[in-house]
Amino acid sequence: MDELADAVTADRARGHLPLCVVGSAGTVNTGATDDLTAIADLCAEEGMWFHVDGAFGALAYLSEKLRPALEGMERADSLAFDLHKWGYMPYDVGCVLVRDAAAHKAAFTTGASYLTALERGPVARGIRFAERTPELSRGFRALKVWMSLKAFGVDALVDQVEKNVEQASYLAGLGGGFARVGAGGGGTADLVCFRYSGATDAENKEILMRVQERGIAVPSGTVVGGRFAIRVANTNHRSRREDFDLLIDAMETIGREVMG
Repeated sequence: MDELADAVTADRARGHLPLCVVGSAGTVNTGATDDLTAIADLCAEEGMWFHVDGAFGALAYLSEKLRPALEGMERADSLAFDLHKWGYMPYDVGCVLVRDAAAHKAAFTTGASYLTALERGPVARGIRFAERTPELSRGFRALKVWMSLKAFGVDALVDQVEKNVEQASYLAGLGGGFARVGAGGGGTADLVCFRYSGATDAENKEILMRVQERGIAVPSGTVVGGRFAIRVANTNHRSRREDFDLLIDAMETIGREVMG
């Protein structure tokens, strides 16, 4: 936060106009969350727009248990999140919420005559999507969201989110020959990144590829702190604890193979 405040001050001194800060609510790489309250305070003091990228973690706010880790997100001027990540919905469906409806509309409104609304008719009182995004129209992605929420309800979604976080914590605690890296989810993380202790980047990559090739599981790979890491993103409503026991046992066996 000190570096951010200094950057704003330095920009103003150079005659620039800092206009927005983007805070993260659950990064895609490790699940880390910024101090959203501190960012909100700074934006309020400096008159800047506060946007939260909640692509991976924002939906945890629906849980009373997980909400404290996302404190400050409710003060955002705008919030983006992906329901195909942690909403258990088919790809691709995302959402952007903007606090100031007038500012949102003004950003995209155009004076083209063919987009002029009439006083009456089908669009007179409805939402004009041409005034919400750069697109003049859009596909019906919202249908899958509406149907999922009607069929299962918000409580079911919250239960699954809480379960995924508990399972990720369980996986992180299994340990064995693996050490967690990049931990920093702030209590909402469904992501665990780890390395096989004593193994090089190439050896960790080999462990991952063998796990995938043998059909055991399909974690992904990433880079944390300049080192290759095995990444488990747990956004599956079918995940069970025994799946993670199996994963760690298999990776222990493969790790010993690779290390010789």
